Amino acid sequence: MQQYDVVIAGSGPAGSTCAKALKDEGFSVLVLEKEILPRHKTCSGVLFGQTQELIRAYFGTHVPAEVYCGNKFVEADDIREWDDEQGYIPYTWEIDKDGRKFSRTYHNIWRDKFDKWLLDQSGAEYRDGAKVKAFDAGGSTVDVHVHMSRTNESAVFKCEYFVGADGNDSTVRRLLHAQNPEYAQRHKLASYQSYYKVKSLGSLKPNGWTVFLRQEIGDYILCVHQKDEYLVMHVGGMDGRNLRQSMEKFKELLSGRFGVSFGEHWRDEGCTCELLPIFLGQEKVLVTGEAAGFIYLNCEGISAAMDSGYRCGKAIAQALRSNGSSARDLYGEACRDILQHMDRCMSQMHFLA
Repeated sequence: MQQYDVVIAGSGPAGSTCAKALKDEGFSVLVLEKEILPRHKTCSGVLFGQTQELIRAYFGTHVPAEVYCGNKFVEADDIREWDDEQGYIPYTWEIDKDGRKFSRTYHNIWRDKFDKWLLDQSGAEYRDGAKVKAFDAGGSTVDVHVHMSRTNESAVFKCEYFVGADGNDSTVRRLLHAQNPEYAQRHKLASYQSYYKVKSLGSLKPNGWTVFLRQEIGDYILCVHQKDEYLVMHVGGMDGRNLRQSMEKFKELLSGRFGVSFGEHWRDEGCTCELLPIFLGQEKVLVTGEAAGFIYLNCEGISAAMDSGYRCGKAIAQALRSNGSSARDLYGEACRDILQHMDRCMSQMHFLA
């Protein structure tokens, strides 16, 4: 049975940034990822201005060229909503935080490459194909029970702290609140993306990002942007909506109204999610990123994930050194400005159709 100071479930931006904070403090860290890396994720794959700042601040580096799409940048001014009466109108995706204005040149990346690069930058040990099945926090340490898909074997890892950074559909959060349905996952929203090679953009602007609010197609924003030779189309709806039908209607809108010509279909991906009430965990088991409910306007999750993950890691490091401080209390205090910004974003929420 191997032992670490901290074990983290989830190798996305929250988990990797939490690991980086702990490694910088000299602690041993193991990151567990249930998928085989690199893995795709349903996401626009665009790094907004705040995320770019956090990468520089927390990792001290820049995203390497191999992570970017060929069309590397999306300008904020090129994110526009289409209105049948007014035509193109400005659309704001990211708002200022604490009076700070962020870069309005956004970075167009592939999430599988970005997440793997960020994990490597953390310096932490990791195991992929490692699905958390249970944990026992009743003793002096936390025992994390894992199924290793590569070998089809079970393993147990011991740690001082266990962190769930495993996304909106968090196993760790669900296990923590198996007997508390008010905190349990309740899937309300669904997102669906399709990738097609593009023969012609028609009248869509190259390297732009077009947003639609069409209730007859989706319950919240529809959007389309380009990655290399592919058009990435996103539709969203409440539980029960047939998003495959929504995607076909969206394609018809793009081809009929804008003259888009589609080529070969590459792949589809999707997820279910909910804007969860904030929950930071308890005692030796904490949650961070989307697992804790941290997400910003228009479901922009990378910056909130990185910021909360880093603060979670720093809080655990302080608690490990102080022998008595509550990591959860330190973590909650450190995240106050994130919560305030979430409230501000929600007050300006405009992505529901």
